[in-house]
Amino acid sequence: MKRTLNLNKEIRNTRDGFHLNSKYWQEHKKKLPPLPAELFQIAVGMILSDACMYKVSNHALIKFEQGYLQEEFLFHLFSLFKEYCFMIEPGKRIQQNGDIFRKGLIKSFWFKTFSHVYFDSLWDLFYKSCSTSKSTIKSINKGLISNYLTERGLAYWIMGDGSLNKKSMILHTQSYSEEENLILSKELNEKFEFKTKIVPHKQKYWVIVFNSEDTVLLSKLIKPYIIASMSYKLPIC
Repeated sequence: MKRTLNLNKEIRNTRDGFHLNSKYWQEHKKKLPPLPAELFQIAVGMILSDACMYKVSNHALIKFEQGYLQEEFLFHLFSLFKEYCFMIEPGKRIQQNGDIFRKGLIKSFWFKTFSHVYFDSLWDLFYKSCSTSKSTIKSINKGLISNYLTERGLAYWIMGDGSLNKKSMILHTQSYSEEENLILSKELNEKFEFKTKIVPHKQKYWVIVFNSEDTVLLSKLIKPYIIASMSYKLPIC
């Protein structure tokens, strides 16, 4: 059984002298402005990637995590969502086993928002009840890309899951089923005029591939939103 990695972050239930469940912080959450459109779009892209969601006290939260090589990207995300967080800085996940050369070193950086009604619509887009248990699972439904993914959201999805393979772009969607990948590919093509296709990966997963022509178009669409540390994911045209 794989051991759970320890979090090098003290868990605190108070901030600024008030318990996180106190009236002070509950009133603070109520006074927050609605989630800006830009953050909603970024959240869609990141949840399509590897951000995940949980429900706490009837409302949803988002957890973001990136490997240690993407520290700058994670801190960029934190700077965008910090108004919706109790954490004052991202946490660190420490490598406990596996690679002996990295044991005891930082494995990844992470943070989570607090639960809030503003995140519930994102939860409803991505999560559904599992028919075989009481749990919920992330799923891809028709219309998600067509109706909710913008160029900004696509840029963050690429920063999270994209990789260049010579002149082509691979979108690492291995966590989704073949059927879900087909939906994603079809709607990407319809909305952005790509010609993506899904291909097998390691004989049991699926990924989405942008050909060289599509990769040039993709680069033009997302370049305005790509942060400097992730510019290596853009092709040199």
